[in-house]
Amino acid sequence: MFKRYGMGGVWFLLVVFVLSGIGISEEDRIAKAAIETFRKQVRLPAGTEVKLLEKKESPVADFYAVKLLIGLPDKEVPTVVYVDKEGEKVFIGNLFIHGENVTTREAGPPRPKKIDMAFLEMERSPFLGPKAAKVTIVEFSNFQCPYCMDSWNKLKTLLGQRPKEIRYVFKHFPFQPSGKTFELSEMAAAAQEVSQEAFWLVHDFLFTSEGQNLGRLDRKGIQTRLEQLLKGKGYDVKPFQLALENGKGKQRVLDDMALGSKLRISGTPTKIVNGDMIVGSSPEDFIDKYLER
Repeated sequence: MFKRYGMGGVWFLLVVFVLSGIGISEEDRIAKAAIETFRKQVRLPAGTEVKLLEKKESPVADFYAVKLLIGLPDKEVPTVVYVDKEGEKVFIGNLFIHGENVTTREAGPPRPKKIDMAFLEMERSPFLGPKAAKVTIVEFSNFQCPYCMDSWNKLKTLLGQRPKEIRYVFKHFPFQPSGKTFELSEMAAAAQEVSQEAFWLVHDFLFTSEGQNLGRLDRKGIQTRLEQLLKGKGYDVKPFQLALENGKGKQRVLDDMALGSKLRISGTPTKIVNGDMIVGSSPEDFIDKYLER
């Protein structure tokens, strides 16, 4: 969440902003003053979009209330700043009148960032549950993240309870295209070349205490242990080995990471539930509101 400047009464943070461009329309001048000053004075994540929603007369004489929409990675946050009619003075903060926070009321609540589910290339990824499920969860995760392990344990319970109502899709997001975390993702992705079931066998194993300790082994040691796991369940390990040799497992992970970067994902676990992006751990009942819709 971007940093807000708290104020009481009608006190503000006053930022003087002078625009010298002749011929700029009033609408453009006021919007430019609001957006550029907000960007300079408020700490925002890299790549954050700030756009104008509306401009109207404010309760402060000779000032406009300019409503902006701040596009954060996981949500869209409306906010209001106040710009004088010359476009030279900008107030950033909360305006209180008779004890009421007028700024918050006018801005309205944040809302989850909506993602087009078709953008997520779900058909390329391992999944559980029917395609026609009422709720689809796409989760960006990695195998050396304890929060991801906790998230999976909760989701596994939900999938067991609601097998026909929830579809779960797994996406790799190990942050860096090298290192131990990436190797674990690469090997899980290589297991997908054996079968969907083989992937989930490796996935579930990596989210156990023994699987978490695999990070202490070198690459060959990890591969040997996973081959033993696959052979023990009767799988042919040749497609797994080939996917590691020809880079197909690696490419699956890189493709997921590129998709996550386009979505500005910066932490794991990150879920996209029926188009809503949810960052971090979720309460066990978070899915209820989607099932009830």
